[in-house]
Amino acid sequence: MNNFTIKGIFTSAGNNRNDSHIIYLPFNRSHFELALIVAEQSRYESYIYSENFELIAREYLTLNPESKIKFILDKDSVAGLLPNMDKAVVFLGYVVPFIPITINEIVSACLKVKLPIYEIPHGMFQTGINLADDSKLISTRSHYFGFGGMLPSISDKKLQWFGDQGFGYPRTIKKGSYKTRQLPKFTLITSNTNWYLYSPSDKRAFYAEIFNYAKNNPAEVFIWCVHPAELSEHAFSSNALDYRPKNIYLYGMDKDIYFGGIEGSDDLIPYCEYGISTVTTCLLDYEIHNKRVNLFRCDGVNELIKVIAEKHTFSVSSEITPNACFFRTGFLKEFNPEIYDHLLSEEIIIADNSKHNYLSSFLIQPLSV
Repeated sequence: MNNFTIKGIFTSAGNNRNDSHIIYLPFNRSHFELALIVAEQSRYESYIYSENFELIAREYLTLNPESKIKFILDKDSVAGLLPNMDKAVVFLGYVVPFIPITINEIVSACLKVKLPIYEIPHGMFQTGINLADDSKLISTRSHYFGFGGMLPSISDKKLQWFGDQGFGYPRTIKKGSYKTRQLPKFTLITSNTNWYLYSPSDKRAFYAEIFNYAKNNPAEVFIWCVHPAELSEHAFSSNALDYRPKNIYLYGMDKDIYFGGIEGSDDLIPYCEYGISTVTTCLLDYEIHNKRVNLFRCDGVNELIKVIAEKHTFSVSSEITPNACFFRTGFLKEFNPEIYDHLLSEEIIIADNSKHNYLSSFLIQPLSV
């Protein structure tokens, strides 16, 4: 049922437009939340493809009735509206198996008609942006093998929220929006051990040391926000988590513990006492909210950890402490909508469609426009 009133508005202007139209193509919840922030703050007319996020879109409009964002609910509607778009924004610019086929179909159509594609990073460390690996055994579908370098992007321009030319981390804009809540005291664990930079022995060590620490602190409540991919049956973590101590609670509406209105790790961080984490983008949110963090170190991420400005690391449970230093990544910048719009306004000249030919060769039913 559609509970929103739709008004018919007479116009004689036809398809004449005075501003650019942007279509955002998120394919997971984290991408979708980033799209909401940047689209709402941008001066451009923004559309977010929301086929798998209709409930979130509806809730967002209920809470923000004056929002200027429009949500496209299905692929067929994208086909109808795409000729009206001036630019597309993606959050992952390379071809990997877990991208929904509909996203690749839409991107393929954008490439075919030479619609400029801009890429916003979804992570603090991301291949094709600022991360490469030295894997000799390459598998982009694996939790254990790497990419063997940096995957090339199908985007025409990569934007950055860090560095001198960066527009700032979008989630900084939410810093002042968290209300005081009466929650139990808890230590937050954030992880993404599905990442190939953690070898099987590193994964086992991380879980063993976390479990040991929790057992040695039985009066402490631990809430664990696992990366969704860690629950895959192919991931080590999906089995290891079954052996967690009783004072470690998995977070989620369908898990051990859930607080109404708090959906995941980003929104739990403001309320935790301190954190225990792997290398993850959540580290930026710990920094935003001035939290102490214990960061797990191992060979696969040591080079990444070195570039983090201020940190406390551990490899064994005896090194974990509630008094770890306040975390400072060195990457954090306040989100600046004007810089974002300026970067998005830069002209892109596309000489050929070879990228479309590449991507479409992997698709069975490309979207036609």
